[in-house]
Amino acid sequence: MSADRGTWRLIAARDFWVRLRERSFLISTLLNVTVISVLVLARAAAGGGNQSFDLGYVGNQDVAGVVNGAAALAQQANIDVHVTQLQTTSDAEVALRLGTVDAVVTNTSLQGLKGVDPTLEALVQASDRNLRLTRLLDRHDVSQSERDAAGDPTPLDVYAFEPEPPPSPTQAADAGVAFIGVLLLYGQLFGYGIWVASGVIEEKASRVVEMLLSAIRPRQLLAGKIIGIGALGLCQLALIAGFAIGLATLTHANPVPASAIKAAALVIGWFILGFAFYATLFAAAGSLVTRMEELQNVIVPINLTILVSFFISIGALQNPNSTLAVVASILPVSSALAMPVRIVLGAATAWQVALSLSLLIASTIVLVPVGARLYTGAVLRTGARVKLRDAWSSS
Repeated sequence: MSADRGTWRLIAARDFWVRLRERSFLISTLLNVTVISVLVLARAAAGGGNQSFDLGYVGNQDVAGVVNGAAALAQQANIDVHVTQLQTTSDAEVALRLGTVDAVVTNTSLQGLKGVDPTLEALVQASDRNLRLTRLLDRHDVSQSERDAAGDPTPLDVYAFEPEPPPSPTQAADAGVAFIGVLLLYGQLFGYGIWVASGVIEEKASRVVEMLLSAIRPRQLLAGKIIGIGALGLCQLALIAGFAIGLATLTHANPVPASAIKAAALVIGWFILGFAFYATLFAAAGSLVTRMEELQNVIVPINLTILVSFFISIGALQNPNSTLAVVASILPVSSALAMPVRIVLGAATAWQVALSLSLLIASTIVLVPVGARLYTGAVLRTGARVKLRDAWSSS
């Protein structure tokens, strides 16, 4: 027993360092870094900060009141409006043509070079209406309390029989982070699962496994392989996540760091759980065949399960509270991909997360000995593909 303990650690270390030195590891890392860079830089180029306008005006204090009122309304909506006073209409036209202002307010009009941005126009129009209403109320000596009541934007109380949580102000940004997270998770679960299966086949085809099993039990050999390759996948994920957060910080792409760090932690945590669930299945599938050419056929059900879970998770970005998304985030076969998306978007409740974790961990505990038994019964059998029934009965 003590020899087993020491030997599985050697197996884990060997698989870790062997796979680390492979060209495919470098290529997958560079590919992930490239994809992350494109997504983050595209978001930064699109403008992760607040919307901003330069608004000029020509005229008296009434016009100044309109543009300053528009700036105040914009500030409430997290929009930056910079006000510039111009002396004459000729100055206004020159400023518009040079691009130093986006629009100009005069005593009677709102002017733009080729048009006025709808958001900026709405702010100026709202400010002008407010100013006109204030003058009207002043002329009729309306009290402040009556003005406040008339200007209340929500005079009626709103009730819902089945209220939903209000949408997060950063929901769109969170969805972008969740998309990157689920993309990484899918690639890691699939890629490292294939590595586990191919590693089993390589040892089986070269008969190295026969020598290994003379010093260690099959379950210990399987555990060492899964832990070693899984640890490498975990290190790669941490490296990619750190790179993504660092690049987003340097380029000022939102959201950094809150939802990005949260998503990175979720991706790493759910990768551990998902890999533990799927790796045993990949290893058992790999032990059924002797040649790499036969691997694709035996892992089709596993691949389809991961692929369907991935597409459901992508759909959850648009509607995280749909019945399909909720069920997928709870079922063990898909929760490693679907639940992190719903958590980042703030849609998953505490009981759903707890139930999902419980089912995934319990399923893994049940699945590991099943997969280990199939692996034990098939890994020493070469030649034709081993049937599941034969592998089960041989162990």
